[in-house]
Amino acid sequence: MNRACLAALTLLLGLAGCGQKAPAPGAAPAATPAQAVAKPIAPSASRDPDVVLHAWADAVEARDWAAVRAFWGDHGTRSGLTEAAFTAQWAKLRQPKVTVAKGAGEGAAGSAYYTAPVRIVDGARVLSGEVVIRRVNDVDGASAEQLRWHIESTTLTP
Repeated sequence: MNRACLAALTLLLGLAGCGQKAPAPGAAPAATPAQAVAKPIAPSASRDPDVVLHAWADAVEARDWAAVRAFWGDHGTRSGLTEAAFTAQWAKLRQPKVTVAKGAGEGAAGSAYYTAPVRIVDGARVLSGEVVIRRVNDVDGASAEQLRWHIESTTLTP
């Protein structure tokens, strides 16, 4: 038996003992849980405010605090907190489960607002409040940042 066959046989026997499947010939081995890296969640560019709020909820549940902060205006600076302070405040949530209820929209002086009730359950702790998101209506000269739905305010404080 040549070395390549012996190595393949050893690999297959070793994997069989671990309850794992051998990778297909030429395929990259599957990532182990320690190697798996979550894909960062980016603020949604959707024009649907419900889609944006559910993307924000996904970021909260993933505990991706940089992404959660980026849903605020000016890519997070409108949260009023530095990245470190924002992370320190939100990182108190250990296993948050977020429910976003259907909200209501309204327009005012060139902007659209959407307010939705939100509930975050984190173990025995429950946070209930509202998240208000805003975007500029399609106004000539408006920047992409102004046109995207972003968090304007919230009554949720972790």
